[in-house]
Amino acid sequence: MKQSAVIALVCMTAFCGCSAPPDTNTGALFESRCSVCHNTSIPKGARKTRSQWQECVERMMAKGAKLSPEEKRALINYLAEKYRF
Repeated sequence: MKQSAVIALVCMTAFCGCSAPPDTNTGALFESRCSVCHNTSIPKGARKTRSQWQECVERMMAKGAKLSPEEKRALINYLAEKYRF
Protein backbone atom coordinates (compact mmCIF):
# COMPACT_ATOMS: atom_id res chain seq x y z
CA MET A 1 0.00 0.00 0.00
CA LYS A 2 2.73 2.45 0.95
CA GLN A 3 4.64 1.76 -2.29
CA SER A 4 1.46 2.39 -4.32
CA ALA A 5 0.97 5.75 -2.62
CA VAL A 6 4.55 6.77 -3.39
CA ILE A 7 4.19 5.74 -7.03
CA ALA A 8 0.92 7.67 -7.31
CA LEU A 9 2.52 10.76 -5.79
CA VAL A 10 5.46 10.60 -8.20
CA CYS A 11 3.12 10.24 -11.18
CA MET A 12 0.91 13.10 -10.03
CA THR A 13 3.93 15.35 -9.58
CA ALA A 14 5.25 14.49 -13.02
CA PHE A 15 1.95 15.22 -14.77
CA CYS A 16 0.61 18.22 -12.85
CA GLY A 17 3.39 20.58 -13.88
CA CYS A 18 4.90 20.64 -10.41
CA SER A 19 8.62 20.87 -10.26
CA ALA A 20 11.60 20.64 -8.03
CA PRO A 21 13.10 23.85 -6.67
CA PRO A 22 14.97 25.87 -9.28
CA ASP A 23 18.50 24.63 -9.81
CA THR A 24 21.62 26.55 -10.71
CA ASN A 25 21.90 24.99 -14.18
CA THR A 26 18.48 26.33 -15.10
CA GLY A 27 19.41 29.67 -13.56
CA ALA A 28 22.46 29.74 -15.83
CA LEU A 29 20.25 28.84 -18.80
CA PHE A 30 17.97 31.74 -17.88
CA GLU A 31 20.87 34.17 -17.59
CA SER A 32 22.56 33.09 -20.81
CA ARG A 33 19.52 32.83 -23.09
CA CYS A 34 17.37 35.69 -21.86
CA SER A 35 20.23 38.19 -21.71
CA VAL A 36 20.86 37.80 -25.45
CA CYS A 37 17.98 40.20 -26.16
CA HIS A 38 17.34 42.09 -22.92
CA ASN A 39 18.59 42.67 -19.41
CA THR A 40 17.50 39.87 -17.09
CA SER A 41 16.28 42.43 -14.56
CA ILE A 42 13.13 42.68 -16.70
CA PRO A 43 11.88 39.12 -16.05
CA LYS A 44 13.39 39.15 -12.55
CA GLY A 45 11.11 42.06 -11.70
CA ALA A 46 8.01 40.27 -12.96
CA ARG A 47 5.67 38.01 -11.01
CA LYS A 48 3.55 35.70 -13.14
CA THR A 49 1.60 32.50 -12.94
CA ARG A 50 2.96 29.35 -14.59
CA SER A 51 0.68 29.83 -17.61
CA GLN A 52 1.76 33.47 -17.94
CA TRP A 53 5.43 32.42 -17.86
CA GLN A 54 4.69 29.78 -20.49
CA GLU A 55 3.08 32.41 -22.72
CA CYS A 56 6.04 34.72 -22.15
CA VAL A 57 8.64 32.05 -23.02
CA GLU A 58 6.67 31.03 -26.11
CA ARG A 59 6.45 34.68 -27.19
CA MET A 60 10.21 35.08 -26.77
CA MET A 61 10.79 31.91 -28.79
CA ALA A 62 8.56 33.30 -31.56
CA LYS A 63 10.86 36.35 -31.55
CA GLY A 64 13.93 34.14 -31.97
CA ALA A 65 14.95 32.80 -28.55
CA LYS A 66 16.66 29.44 -29.06
CA LEU A 67 15.47 26.77 -26.64
CA SER A 68 15.12 23.03 -27.05
CA PRO A 69 11.84 21.51 -25.83
CA GLU A 70 13.62 20.33 -22.65
CA GLU A 71 15.17 23.77 -22.06
CA LYS A 72 11.80 25.43 -22.63
CA ARG A 73 10.14 23.18 -20.05
CA ALA A 74 12.97 23.70 -17.55
CA LEU A 75 12.95 27.47 -18.03
CA ILE A 76 9.18 27.72 -17.55
CA ASN A 77 9.45 25.63 -14.37
CA TYR A 78 12.33 27.80 -13.13
CA LEU A 79 10.51 31.08 -13.78
CA ALA A 80 7.24 29.79 -12.34
CA GLU A 81 8.95 28.72 -9.11
CA LYS A 82 11.36 31.62 -8.66
CA TYR A 83 9.25 34.51 -9.96
CA ARG A 84 5.74 33.38 -9.21
CA PHE A 85 2.68 35.52 -8.74
